Amino acid sequence: MAAPSKFAHVVYNTHRYHEMIDWYLMVFEARVQHRDDRLTFLTYDDEHHRFAFANLGPLPDDPPAPRLGKGPGVNHVAYTWRDLGEFVELYKRLKDHGVLPVRPIRHGLTLSMYYADPDGNLMEFQIDVLDPDAANAFMAGPAFEANPVGEPFDPEELVARYEAGTSVDDVVFRSDQVPVPFG
Repeated sequence: MAAPSKFAHVVYNTHRYHEMIDWYLMVFEARVQHRDDRLTFLTYDDEHHRFAFANLGPLPDDPPAPRLGKGPGVNHVAYTWRDLGEFVELYKRLKDHGVLPVRPIRHGLTLSMYYADPDGNLMEFQIDVLDPDAANAFMAGPAFEANPVGEPFDPEELVARYEAGTSVDDVVFRSDQVPVPFG
């Protein structure tokens, strides 16, 4: 069997139709491909659509709590940025809109910030901090075996150090990891 050639799109069923569309437009700097009262399609690149939203109508009287990666269903969808500069700019732009990560984690192979959309679906925004061979070796090693999730980090500290031009290695890499020069 052949593997897929690329990621295509995600479709969300939502009672928070307009709020979800507005959030994805702002966070991903997306554009509307089609929008009506039932369905909306958005993209952020040359793909015809990356997100679709199906309107489930008004919130019920007893709406479900936002998921935040809990319970059955998708835990999160992950996106990778090219470098630390883009990652820092993303954090600052979203913060300016009042959108903060609910879970910033240094996984060892990636530096990640998890954001919750209005329905509580988690988006992992990450940068790779190791090349593919080193990332695979790290995942097969004892540090990952002992802690496959990682450690929290402070995005504000990352931004301050990055903008000051000082070392970010101890923010980017886990405490149980021998850092390789980053950047």
